[in-house]
Amino acid sequence: VVAGLLSRALAADPAERYLTAGEMMEDLAKDAGTFVAPGIVVAGQPVGGASPEPAVWEKQLRRALGDDYELLSELGTGGFGRVYRVRDLHLEREVALKGLHPGLIQHPAVVERFRRQAHLAARLHQPHIVNIYDIGGRAGLIWYTMEMVEGPNIARMVERDGPLPWDRVLRIMREGLSALTHAHGASLVHRDIKPENLLIEERDGGLRITDFGLAIALRGQARFGGATSQSGTPQFASPEQLLGARVDPRTDLYSLAAVAYFALLGRSPFPGRTPEQVLARQTTDQFPRLTEERTDVPPPVVRVLRRALRAAPDARYASAAEFLHALNYADRNAGEEKRPIWAHRWLRG
Repeated sequence: VVAGLLSRALAADPAERYLTAGEMMEDLAKDAGTFVAPGIVVAGQPVGGASPEPAVWEKQLRRALGDDYELLSELGTGGFGRVYRVRDLHLEREVALKGLHPGLIQHPAVVERFRRQAHLAARLHQPHIVNIYDIGGRAGLIWYTMEMVEGPNIARMVERDGPLPWDRVLRIMREGLSALTHAHGASLVHRDIKPENLLIEERDGGLRITDFGLAIALRGQARFGGATSQSGTPQFASPEQLLGARVDPRTDLYSLAAVAYFALLGRSPFPGRTPEQVLARQTTDQFPRLTEERTDVPPPVVRVLRRALRAAPDARYASAAEFLHALNYADRNAGEEKRPIWAHRWLRG
């Protein structure tokens, strides 16, 4: 705790130091203790620890938010922190606030990487990407606020309703690929596309992607440091992520295709309790028999999804735009395969 406090107080950049002695005293005297959730990787090394009681966390957060935000309710918890519904007292609107685990904040390099990635993500403005409003911190906590999305994530939808209708999944894919085209054009790769990060608006059923690139900023670089779901399994991460290799936009395309399989089947395409088990299925292209379980999904579309899920990045689509074009073409021409030969000749004149 003291090391982290001194590191911030002695930062070379004045903007990174404490603003007042009172703020520094609050940080030193904070009563929540330090902790890190199991499975978090800091500075390339896994660290452990127990989470504080929600009441303790909430007490510290309320004090840190001061007169800027009013904490209303908890929305959820994950590997890196908790998400709350809060009211912005200056702009008089409700927003979502994600507070990071205090244990992460003891590592200045992690904090700096997180701030940099959050600033990049805040520049994204696209209808299917959740807007980031602000990044703040006080009294030993760091948080960021974002647009409030009223609706469940895809993981909860499937848990509640079972596999989704094909037309619903097709819309999710189209809107997701549109969002990724925009983000990749701004040189930002999400790296953690999974059902929990894909939200569905109750108002219009539209897709909203959250947490662009933020999880990787906190995890650091470590073997098996790729995206994981809340269950702790890396079933939506690409093979190159699980191996700790260099990633590019094709990683996001792979993960989105894996989410499509999850939404259609109610389970991930490459099950496994460990990264090694998942990799064994991924690298041998052991795809589920989607056409047998979902006869409503056109075979040409299945072939498009299978290509996006190939283990070798070079075998996938080169871009989100190419993936989207292939998906639309396959869906639009799905009926062609069912027509008899004479019908094809007749249609050609």
